Amino acid sequence: MGRVRLLALCGALVVAAGCSDTSPVGPSATANGAQDNGLLTNEAWYGGAGPGAMPIRVYQQNAYPGFNIDSVVVAIPRGQAAFLEALTVGLLTFDYTNWRERAARMVTEIRRQDPDVVSLNEMITLDREGLELVGLPVPDGKTDFLGVFKEELAKSGLHYKVVDSLPLTDALIELVPGVAFARYQDRDALLVREDVGVANVKVDTFAVEFNVPPVSQLRGWIAADLTVRGKTWHFIESHPDPSWPANGDSTHIQQLLGSVASVPLPVIIAGDLNLLPTSGTYDTLTGAGFVDLWTERLGPAPSGNAGGWTCCQSDSLNNATSGLVKRIDYVMARPAVGYRVGPVRFSIFGDDLSERTVTGLWPADHTGLLVGLVMQHK
Repeated sequence: MGRVRLLALCGALVVAAGCSDTSPVGPSATANGAQDNGLLTNEAWYGGAGPGAMPIRVYQQNAYPGFNIDSVVVAIPRGQAAFLEALTVGLLTFDYTNWRERAARMVTEIRRQDPDVVSLNEMITLDREGLELVGLPVPDGKTDFLGVFKEELAKSGLHYKVVDSLPLTDALIELVPGVAFARYQDRDALLVREDVGVANVKVDTFAVEFNVPPVSQLRGWIAADLTVRGKTWHFIESHPDPSWPANGDSTHIQQLLGSVASVPLPVIIAGDLNLLPTSGTYDTLTGAGFVDLWTERLGPAPSGNAGGWTCCQSDSLNNATSGLVKRIDYVMARPAVGYRVGPVRFSIFGDDLSERTVTGLWPADHTGLLVGLVMQHK
């Protein structure tokens, strides 16, 4: 765990690397390339898969912090005025994008689709205090994304348990030490329905960090053996850093692959993997035996990236038409020996106007992925 202290013109920036819903409309991705918009709760899709078949339902979602943290970071070296303006815009955007309302919309879809596993990226905690004292029009408040999400699940009568959560980048901006500050803590989380068995939970961070001065962003993964309907899977939730895939470097993916090299169980990797289906990093995954479940169900998109788009809506989440332009979120599976990927259902949630919140917000800047998968004997 490393700690770096830096001076901003307006104070000290400390970066610690470590450590009301709508009617239940379903995923509709017709304009985005998908044709499979049925309910994952329709058991008939795997009923004929044969003896020993292993069905599982997954919901993967990058939750989005509610504002563009990078716009704040890059403003630090531009001087005090630019930094304070970026910080103010970011925090006001965060309030506008209303995490509780977005979480409730996601929970509506969870209630409808009944996934066994819920994989979540960017489940941040944001705390700010005393900023009005230094002239910023930002009220005090603290929002814990995971806490709010659990509350919304409980309100809907849904019974999910947290397998684990992984603390990642931790940034504290002190305008007046001990008096006026904002703190951003990134976190990933993995949840399962109460009836899912959990064993061998492991969390870890990538050996290589993403450095965009003055912030070093830490990423990692949560892994666990999950027993669903009497069958056990090795499940990994992860959010690799965008710098590595973007540069054609598969360092993070290679570390993930190394962690499952000797795992005999069928393996699922779910997350905002920050890679394009035309990249060498994608080829690294598929070359290691992982099946891209989007293409397994719906076939390769033209040029590898013209369908199934998952990113990104506007920072304020209020764009009148979908702004998705690329596919970087995935659910991938590697069969166990003697098995193959069987029937698959795949839907995208959060790319259709009908899937917005009651005030017209997209649930997140990334879409959610709703996947039904069966492993069956060859």
